[in-house]
Amino acid sequence: MGAEELSKLEKKMAQAVALILASGHRLPGVRGWELRRRLGKNFPKIINSLDSRLKQIGLRVKLVPDPDAGPDDLDRARFYIVLSDPLTLSDIQTLGYSLDELAILSATLAYLLAKNGSASEKEVVEMLETKYPRWRVEAALERLARRGYLARTEEGVVSVGWRTLVEVDRQELLKAFASLSSNGELRQAQEKTGPEEGGEQAS
Repeated sequence: MGAEELSKLEKKMAQAVALILASGHRLPGVRGWELRRRLGKNFPKIINSLDSRLKQIGLRVKLVPDPDAGPDDLDRARFYIVLSDPLTLSDIQTLGYSLDELAILSATLAYLLAKNGSASEKEVVEMLETKYPRWRVEAALERLARRGYLARTEEGVVSVGWRTLVEVDRQELLKAFASLSSNGELRQAQEKTGPEEGGEQAS
């Protein structure tokens, strides 16, 4: 690659970083179509080059597909800059969360995985109330949703939040799922709500 081409690539990578980090949206990151509009149709190659550069300093570009689109639809996917090594659930405790909040997050994520990623908030609260007072459950869910680890809708649906998808090690979620299942809590909760929605979320 010549000096001029390298200079252009460096400029494009700088633009990509600015787009991803300086998003004006409610959610962080940037959609692929926005990168395409600013960087051109070859934006995936630019992102790959940026990813290689970021890995040298312990960061990387993470692509999260749009749940309503196919995994190959880069235009609708969202791109983030994250740590090269994803957080474990225990790492989240160092960010100022209590042990109870961490346990509630683990149990909720495990339950949501068994429900293909979302469930009614009423179901989630009832499941958690077997272990914690209702006021503590509601306060924890509110905080975790506000921080992006969970998502809540006005219709009363709870789902896995963007921050969990981006930051948390998926293997940790599967461990939480296995732990909850082995304790019988998930099975009991599913018996209350019906088995038809069960099944692990596709990776």
